[in-house]
Amino acid sequence: MTWFRALFGEKQSLHRSLVVHVLIAITCCIALAATILTSEFWEHLEENLNDELTREAREIAAQLTPDAPDLGLNPDTIRFRGDEGAFRYTVYDEMGVAIVGGEHPANLAPRLSGGVLNRPEIFDLGGGRVGAAIMTEVWGQRYIVLASTQVVDPKNDEYVDDLLHEVTEELHWVGVGILAILMAAVLATRRTLRAIGPVSRQARHIGPGTGTVQLSTENLPTEILPLVRAVNEAFARLESGYQAQRDFSSNVAHEVRTPLAVLRSTIDRINDAELRKTLNRDIAPLEQIFEQLIDLSRAEALGVSTFEPVNLHEIAVQLACDLGVGAMKQGKQLAVIGDMDVVVRGHAGLLRIALGNLVRNAINYTTEAGEIEIEVTAVPDGWRVLDRGPGVPDTQKTLLFQRFQRGASADKAGSGIGLAIVKSVADAHRATVSVTDRDGGGSIFTFAFEGDLAACKEEVS
Repeated sequence: MTWFRALFGEKQSLHRSLVVHVLIAITCCIALAATILTSEFWEHLEENLNDELTREAREIAAQLTPDAPDLGLNPDTIRFRGDEGAFRYTVYDEMGVAIVGGEHPANLAPRLSGGVLNRPEIFDLGGGRVGAAIMTEVWGQRYIVLASTQVVDPKNDEYVDDLLHEVTEELHWVGVGILAILMAAVLATRRTLRAIGPVSRQARHIGPGTGTVQLSTENLPTEILPLVRAVNEAFARLESGYQAQRDFSSNVAHEVRTPLAVLRSTIDRINDAELRKTLNRDIAPLEQIFEQLIDLSRAEALGVSTFEPVNLHEIAVQLACDLGVGAMKQGKQLAVIGDMDVVVRGHAGLLRIALGNLVRNAINYTTEAGEIEIEVTAVPDGWRVLDRGPGVPDTQKTLLFQRFQRGASADKAGSGIGLAIVKSVADAHRATVSVTDRDGGGSIFTFAFEGDLAACKEEVS
């Protein structure tokens, strides 16, 4: 559920882990609060009972009249007779001898005598009864007043209802507090993890051509900083490795281009025209493979820092003009169709090489005279090259863009590098390249840009 993931985060995420642990802590707090509330309830229940008994004893003590019969009290009332009354009252002299009342526990006198005036004492009278005794002095004579009652069983429904009412009333506020804590935990978690989002987006756009770009450590939690710094160090090591590869490719290009040029010059000085023609024909594939390897190396080393606005329609038109004459000699025509104002950010030179490889591939493998279309698309931005060749079997459509892979129907000389260059250029531009069947025969090669390269450049700069 969307709301559940928004609140608790994705499975195995740090967000969910933090929220779950907060919930566990809250659950423990609830159990502890319930235990404390229950304990407090029984404690206050006992205190309230003792206070009530003390008040009753003081009230009786205030009514004593020494010169009146039965000290001015009515011994016939229920509470003095001691049967069925909620409370029992008994008045003793200072030696503990009962004067009026119905409470006559054994060995009570020793416990009552020697008391301090007006200081209540709580006694366990046995048999589940408890009492509060207070010594008072009236007209120079001392008396002990005892108010007692039967302690009700804690399992009594009335007490349980009171307990539940008390706990429920308190837990209502505890629930409000728990909800507030949970919401605060969720907000704090999301706020803390919010700083990770920009770092993730930065990492998504870092590649071999982005230079020494590093992930930002601004506003990151201190627990995550060591990981980000370690990743930045790894990026630096990878960039160093890629730079070494680029330097190697550059050196190879310099070292190989010169001998090829010398060899070509030597061949041109040969007097035998037939031999010269044969040697030039033999060296041409070698030069083509070398140039393709250089193009492939440039594509793999391409970085977004070299990108600029490129009009895809203009590249298609220029390429059609350059390759059109050669195509016409083979009885084929090139046509540019589609949108005329599609602009992306990219490397114009390598994009032209990639499209050129697709178009030359279409020219070479179109077996009959006909028209090859270069369609410029706006949704998504890119090109489609439509030919009338033999098509590509489904089992080879993915392998076709790997290095040195050629279609099973290929009967033309080639190195199998051309489409690998197209794939490398596409990868460098966050684009995709694919091949599908064309209605009526042939293939459709699609070069499609997936994202906003301007945004990519801004994030990694």
